[in-house]
Amino acid sequence: MTKLPSVLQRGEPSRLFPVLADTSKEGRTLSIFLACLENVGEFGRAMMASVDQRVGVRAKVETYTEVGLQKTVAGAKHRPDGLIVVHTGKTTWTALVEAKVGAAELTNEQIEAYLNIAKLNGIDAVITLSNQFSSLPTHHPLTVSGALTRKVQLFHW
Repeated sequence: MTKLPSVLQRGEPSRLFPVLADTSKEGRTLSIFLACLENVGEFGRAMMASVDQRVGVRAKVETYTEVGLQKTVAGAKHRPDGLIVVHTGKTTWTALVEAKVGAAELTNEQIEAYLNIAKLNGIDAVITLSNQFSSLPTHHPLTVSGALTRKVQLFHW
């Protein structure tokens, strides 16, 4: 088993063929997406470039689903769907991932909670995936407080 990043208490490496229940559409979809991000070079480089991360030939991208973080907010009911870790030489960049499938929509309460959780754990960004339209990854479909995005970047795919 691979060693988990220090911010994770638990997590499963993403898989192209997930071993999740058929009823977990969101989890299955995200696992496949993250596995492609990690293992399909051109796709991973293009997607990471859209969030200002250059992934060269020596960089290593790791992706996880079913994540549990080391530090949590007391009484928090939100749990992020995934984690992306990009190792580029001496630096490591991390992002929490929240995915919605079908007609499910992101909510401000949820995204603000993830921004707080990311800050608490020293995670660099929160990336959301949904059918909600955004012209660029840096233009999020929800409006969140600028105070929450000072230390943690927010992107949308």
